Amino acid sequence: RSLERPVLSDEEIDADAKTYLEQAMVVLDPDRTEVRYNGEWLSKLTYAEVVRLARTITVARMLERDDFEKRFKAGDPISVSELLYPLMQAYDSVAVEADVELGGTDQLYNLLAGREVMEAYGLEPQVVLTTPLLLSWDGEKMSSSLGNNIPLTMAPEEQFGRTMRISDDQLAQW
Repeated sequence: RSLERPVLSDEEIDADAKTYLEQAMVVLDPDRTEVRYNGEWLSKLTYAEVVRLARTITVARMLERDDFEKRFKAGDPISVSELLYPLMQAYDSVAVEADVELGGTDQLYNLLAGREVMEAYGLEPQVVLTTPLLLSWDGEKMSSSLGNNIPLTMAPEEQFGRTMRISDDQLAQW
């Protein structure tokens, strides 16, 4: 099995970012919103800067992450790039000097890593807010890649139709 998920092309990343931004602007005021792309700082990191960043968290700390811990104990492979991902996400918080970062509960480890990395860079650690992941009508995590999501930019009739697929026993969570 491959050690990594497929790497998206720049065009795919840009298209995804455009989609997310369009949906975010349904609920955010575009005139009061600053949009930044982490390529502004991540693409400029030198090898020495990546090494400095990598020194902020130990491998033992990384292996505390649920999915890494389970895979390590099972003898399943974990690539170095997977270990770097939470660090790069954490560096985003350093670059923008984040006060607050919001994410799903599946991102809790990465969000907390951001606090540690910010402190290592002499910054006040961000406040972390998480939201529970919603399961879609098929019982899977809601995801645009699975097509079981309800995009905010979708036609109202389609949003309604997808929402009506949610079973009654899921309504309390929703």
